Amino acid sequence: MERVRRLLDLAEHPNTGEEEAALASAHAAALMLRHGLDASAVRRGSTGRAETIDGIEFEVSNRGGHARERCWALHLVCDALGCKGAQRWTGVKGRGIRGARHVTMTVVGPEAVLDSLRVLLPSISLQMENQVRPALRRFTASELDAVTAKDRRARAAADYRRAFYVGFGSGVSAKLRDRVAEVAEQVAGTGAELVLLDRTALVRAEFDRRFPGLRPARATALDRHGYDTGREAGRRADLNDRNLDSLTAGELTT
Repeated sequence: MERVRRLLDLAEHPNTGEEEAALASAHAAALMLRHGLDASAVRRGSTGRAETIDGIEFEVSNRGGHARERCWALHLVCDALGCKGAQRWTGVKGRGIRGARHVTMTVVGPEAVLDSLRVLLPSISLQMENQVRPALRRFTASELDAVTAKDRRARAAADYRRAFYVGFGSGVSAKLRDRVAEVAEQVAGTGAELVLLDRTALVRAEFDRRFPGLRPARATALDRHGYDTGREAGRRADLNDRNLDSLTAGELTT
């Protein structure tokens, strides 16, 4: 926490050069992403500044008709960082999201967390697609080898893929929640923990303002094998902080 605070102070100081300020901001952003935290959680205890709640849009692929589960996975990731999402789509009337040509997910949350999600969501989406392909090949070879009916094989493969997506999002979500819990423990008693506590109400109010009367999506049964495999893969996902351990304290505070 203290390292992030010093980096933010350095980046915002009027006497800090442009290149040095950019480097300090980049290091601070990386640390905040690592811990699922934003600048207001670092500063608000001492500055009293209110948190800004805003929204971003993210395009979601519907390749294969799987946009619903891709969105589901990303919703879980956003929820872990105190944000809420909703999706809309355009396509053939009556076919629902499965037949959508264009799917857009809107995420509502604290402004600085949204900045992190602009980087994180494309990264998670790419990793999810890269991980599902070899997993599906292994599943097909081991579980569907004896299934000769093409329609049954195709349906089983689609069910596995969709469950994998949701499991992957669940695994990433669990990983992020662990980090948020670590940060909450670190800032206990500093006043910054109040941001973590009241963020939910602020986000909910803004979400309801933007999407009044929106109902939750209906529950869908998932393939257990696909979900469990996806969750394991999600727990191993790279959250763009792999290089942070190599940075010394001196590099982060100079």
